[in-house]
Amino acid sequence: MHISPIFTPLPSPLPQHQILSRLVWMRLVAIVAQLLVIAAVHFSMDVGLSHGAMLSLFGVIAFLGIFNLLSWWRMRFPQPAGDIELFCQLLVDVSCLSLLLYFSGGATNPFVSFYLPALAVAAAILPRRLAFVLALYSFASYSLLTYVYQPLYIHDHNRSASYHLAGMWVNFAVSAGLITWFVTRISSNLRQRDAQLASARERQLLSERIVALGAQAAGAAHEMGTPLSTIAVIAGELHHETRRNPALAPYGADLALIEQQIAVCKAALERMRVDADPAADGSSGLVDLKDWLKTSIDDWRLRYPAVNLFLSLPENDGRSANPRILGQLLLTLLDNAARAVAANNARVHVTLHIVGATALIRVEDGGTGIAPDLLPRLGYEPVAGSVDGKGIGLLLAFESARQINAEIKLASTPGAGTVAELRIALI
Repeated sequence: MHISPIFTPLPSPLPQHQILSRLVWMRLVAIVAQLLVIAAVHFSMDVGLSHGAMLSLFGVIAFLGIFNLLSWWRMRFPQPAGDIELFCQLLVDVSCLSLLLYFSGGATNPFVSFYLPALAVAAAILPRRLAFVLALYSFASYSLLTYVYQPLYIHDHNRSASYHLAGMWVNFAVSAGLITWFVTRISSNLRQRDAQLASARERQLLSERIVALGAQAAGAAHEMGTPLSTIAVIAGELHHETRRNPALAPYGADLALIEQQIAVCKAALERMRVDADPAADGSSGLVDLKDWLKTSIDDWRLRYPAVNLFLSLPENDGRSANPRILGQLLLTLLDNAARAVAANNARVHVTLHIVGATALIRVEDGGTGIAPDLLPRLGYEPVAGSVDGKGIGLLLAFESARQINAEIKLASTPGAGTVAELRIALI
């Protein structure tokens, strides 16, 4: 049995590249909205913007567009954007907004509330101190714009209030849309990260349980070595005695079976020793899958000679990367199938399918099946089944399969048997 500790890496923090990408998209939306507003104001409202103010507005928007292109190019690099970089991104946005407001009426501009989306984003993605600094900077800019700005002159005073209300409506719609879109995406990422953390903790607890079981198995194997040797010596002497003592002759077959089972136990202990030191046997680790499966089945028959097992092999061949771990996985599935058919002497079918670089080993028994409430728990926690066993073998098998990027699937119908599928990658 091969058991090694598994250290599941914790999920990475909230992806900074995704945040930077969303800032780029928000900035692009803001640029398009600013251009549309300037065009609408220039062609439909007489607000008295000078040519100099118009050039300044387009200059600020052009700078913002170039900065957005550079930010998009920055996302091609693998280094994640840090808090300072994200702070600078928002600082540029707030500064450009302040300049746009300065050339278009200052604090009297209905779009002055565009400070709020940037502050909402800062509160969601930045540390408290940086978000607070940006809030102070925005507050200072807003306060300064109440005194220092280039005023707008609306000649139609009767329609100035309606213009202002329309601008406030557009400002609210765009701000609400941007804040809702960005914050909901960030919240979704946070929920996903929390789920990953919970899964990582669960895997870590499972790994600790697997390591503890492996240590107990190694200790038990070490303790069984001497008793097995003693039993083997006594069984051998008794078997030899049956040839000289006619009274013991009827027990010869039973003693031969005992010696055979002792040999199976010793072979299992030897496999554990080899798994602990894979370089001990000097093998390359690659075997022909068909030959390996056939040999493994022949060896397994010694454990359950009464089980009627049928093996079906394909025409094409394949190679397996880790036959030792696969051997333990196959042994667990076959043992479970043998115990399932022990009551009704049904047949166990083992089939090998090879498709491309993937092999599928299917173990099907004609037993009584697995209860529906137990099936989802098998392989993830110890359970008390209807046959002998607590599900620990499957627990170890599922974890060992994950180590080598293999997959075990169980399907069962009560009264109609169980199908276990082991899917592995070939070399």
